[in-house]
Amino acid sequence: MRFWRRGETQPHTGFTLNVSVSGLFLGTGHPLTAGERIRMELVDADRGFFAEGKVARVHKVALALRHVQQPGVGVRFLAPEDLVAELVPGARAAPATRYRSLQGEDASQAASAESSGEVSERGATEDAEMEGLEVVPADFVDASSFLSVYHRDIASGGLFLSTASPAQLNQLIVVELHLPGVAGPPPRFRARVVQRIEPTAAVGRGRNLLAGMGVQFLDRESVIDALRPVLAALRR
Repeated sequence: MRFWRRGETQPHTGFTLNVSVSGLFLGTGHPLTAGERIRMELVDADRGFFAEGKVARVHKVALALRHVQQPGVGVRFLAPEDLVAELVPGARAAPATRYRSLQGEDASQAASAESSGEVSERGATEDAEMEGLEVVPADFVDASSFLSVYHRDIASGGLFLSTASPAQLNQLIVVELHLPGVAGPPPRFRARVVQRIEPTAAVGRGRNLLAGMGVQFLDRESVIDALRPVLAALRR
């Protein structure tokens, strides 16, 4: 693989063994940051292609461990509508507002009822979509650790989950965030596995202590919206 950072004319080289329809893991020692835009070329004589992507998470590996682990980044492919929306702000227009001829209190009550119905319907749909999916908890020891992970990974649409039993590539799972000091049931979000680090050691016997999986949230905007009040509470 080759890739370019914004403003660069000379490519950097890398490789990938994990590719899905939504992204890939780019093995490289070149320092990239979460949220950064890059242009990639998957080099193949017959089926190669170019793609724009955004770094969802950074997988750093200490020098002493690089003989068993490859540093790199999880990259989310950018869809054409994302690129057009960046180029032409407002191109992704909001749905047209439905107007009513009701007046005063009746209109207010109708709008409130409609809003409640939409929220209820959306919640029922989300529950149905999560049914049957494996639930993987993500525990945070304190507010500082969650805020660090949020700004580094979650805000860019991804997360790395340390686990001895990572799911298969492209598998859909439910990520359950256990947040410190936050009352109520833990928020849940659907995600797709885009990187898998094997639980068995690459050299010798034993377990790989770095085992886990990188996931990409299916709806990054809804995750950010749902966590906005949590962020406000933890920053106080």
